[in-house]
Amino acid sequence: MILSLAVRDFKRRYVKNVFGILWAIADPIAFVGILYLIFSTRFNSSGSDEIPFVAYLLCGNIAFDLYGTLQNLTQVNKDYEFLIKKVHFQMALLPVARLVSALMLHGIVVLVAITILIFNGIWPGIYCVQLLYYTAALAVFLTGASWLTSSVYLFFPDISHVIAIFNRILFFLTPIFWRMEDLPQTIAKWLVLNPLVYIVNGYRDSLLYGSGFWNYPWQTLYFWVFALALLWAGITLHNKLRPHFAEVI
Repeated sequence: MILSLAVRDFKRRYVKNVFGILWAIADPIAFVGILYLIFSTRFNSSGSDEIPFVAYLLCGNIAFDLYGTLQNLTQVNKDYEFLIKKVHFQMALLPVARLVSALMLHGIVVLVAITILIFNGIWPGIYCVQLLYYTAALAVFLTGASWLTSSVYLFFPDISHVIAIFNRILFFLTPIFWRMEDLPQTIAKWLVLNPLVYIVNGYRDSLLYGSGFWNYPWQTLYFWVFALALLWAGITLHNKLRPHFAEVI
């Protein structure tokens, strides 16, 4: 059922529209181009002579771009409100199905990003397979978050705007176009609490630096405790509010 809903959502959002999927791919790539033009004069490298700044920027942004689907996941119950009154339908499947749809597009974007890296002389090695782990980790994080936000959205639609503002702030608190190593230690020790730092750095480790996630045991532990706590909170709130969904439609 999840796969069927995901394919339907993917076709509706990207395939049926003229150039729909091309625009969806071009959007994050074009955004990287804009950031590169703005920041390349200040950050002309990632801190390593071997890694071009555009590659550093690209790998960080495609990871954050997947997280950015949270706002769309938040509205999924409203988009499928005709299913809410079906007593036997599991509404918890809807955010998961839309997330799977987003992962389909994300896979295409990753392939395009790898192609760009190759044109820049960077050939991802065996650690590229590790992307599956980091993508799965972020998917678990987004599942919990979307169960929370999509449940609240029906009662408080303004949460969508709150998330949009929060995501803009979080973008600048995540090392997309800057390096954690360049910050004072007093600031870096707080910013590392952002769970997306683990994901963004993981994408770079997989595509650029060839470093395994097992080299960061404490960061890995922290992320999974955070993600699983969010998952538990999401399903708990969803189960509590689910009986009242039909009343607010």
